[in-house]
Amino acid sequence: MSDEKKPEDFKPVEKYYETIDESTVYSEEFRAGKVFGVKNKKTDEIYIRLLSRTKSSRGWRKNWGFNVYNILHIDKLFFALRSIAKVIGWNISDSADIEEIKKQLREKQETIVMLEKQNTEARIDHEMLLQKYIEQKEKLMRSRIDEFKQTVRDLKQKIQDADSQKISESDLQEFLYQNVWLFGTEYISAEPQKMRGALNKFDFYLERYNKTRDIVEIKLLSDTIINQDGSISAKIIQAIDQLIEYLESSTAAAHSTVISEEENIRELRPRGIVIIGKDNDKKTREKIHKWNYRLSHIQLFTYTDILDRAEVVIKHIERQEVVLNG
Repeated sequence: MSDEKKPEDFKPVEKYYETIDESTVYSEEFRAGKVFGVKNKKTDEIYIRLLSRTKSSRGWRKNWGFNVYNILHIDKLFFALRSIAKVIGWNISDSADIEEIKKQLREKQETIVMLEKQNTEARIDHEMLLQKYIEQKEKLMRSRIDEFKQTVRDLKQKIQDADSQKISESDLQEFLYQNVWLFGTEYISAEPQKMRGALNKFDFYLERYNKTRDIVEIKLLSDTIINQDGSISAKIIQAIDQLIEYLESSTAAAHSTVISEEENIRELRPRGIVIIGKDNDKKTREKIHKWNYRLSHIQLFTYTDILDRAEVVIKHIERQEVVLNG
């Protein structure tokens, strides 16, 4: 239909429906809603249809059904339904029933308006609190800049030492547990060796400020990431398979009220993180990028990636110091 037509100038598709009667509930600049009494040309069934049109940058679009935007529309909607019902031969219930429904609809509409207002106010409060949290977090990070720099030096040393000596998973777990910020500044705590039942034990259960949690699987610095032929290594496949089992187990636990309370596992859709190896050549980066792009809810990182992210955090803190100190 042309945009030059009036907003309410539309009907059910004539090929399929015969329009018996129609009534406009609202017709505004960017939207219109109408009630139709129709006869289905295929089945000969007579009934009422509600259609609407909304205007966007691409023009007018026809929609099934329509929304009621204010209390005035409720009266018009019921008037349209009653009048069209009479035209198509339906028996109308006692008007008192209609009035009661109208009353209940008005009350629900008022409740919706109130809840929308409360929701808006809550969002504003949330944004203010989030801003305060970010400011306090960055202040705390600035106060720990020397500690962070030492952590980066220690991690660099571990990466270098991996060529000449084996560093155990337990040593890596303890190091990362003591430096949760290496996973990302959004995390506020970590629970190492998190138990999930008798068989599963997560390396880490990370928690953000908003109580959402992720599961981390930690592997060795010396583990191979890609094979000589360019394929992903068996170590990666094994780590991802193990992490998938952990994610499934965690989700199942979160859905069980008893297990959730007993083991404090409430994350319904946790993300998974695998930290493995240290190779950072072009082929390795490209392979990891492809897998991260295709994997859902799981990310692969090398220890070199963790180091790079940590150095970015330190540079950010140093830039803040320069700005604050003029």
